Amino acid sequence: MLRALICVGALAVPAAAMAAVPPGDGKFTAGDLHKLCTQTDAISRSACRAYIKGAADGVFNTIDAIGGTTGPRVGQYFCLPDRIDPQRLVDAVRRYVAENPDSVEYNASTAVSLGLEKAFPCKGD
Repeated sequence: MLRALICVGALAVPAAAMAAVPPGDGKFTAGDLHKLCTQTDAISRSACRAYIKGAADGVFNTIDAIGGTTGPRVGQYFCLPDRIDPQRLVDAVRRYVAENPDSVEYNASTAVSLGLEKAFPCKGD
C-alpha cells in the first residue's frame, strides 16, 4: 500500500507542474512557475520546489561542464550555501519574479537562474 501511495505521489508532482502550462503552449514561463509556487496545496508546493531545485541543478551542472562551479568564476550565476533549505530557493525565485514584472514571460528556468543569482551571488576571492 505504501508503494502505491509513493507511486501516485511521484506521478502527481509532474502533473501539477504541467497543469500550470496553458494547453497547446509548450513554454513554461516564470509567470506559470510563480503561479504554481503561490498555490497552497501540498502537490503544487512540491512541484514548485522540485522544479526550482531541478533547474538550479541543471544550471549548476551546465556551468560545471563548461568551466567549473567549485568557487567564484567568470560566468558563474550563483553560489548556493551547503545544505540550503529548498524553501529559501523558492522564496528567492518568487521574490525575483515579483520585483521584476517583465520576467513573467521569461522561460521559468531563466527566472530561476536570475533569482538565485540575485539572492546568492558568488563572492570574490
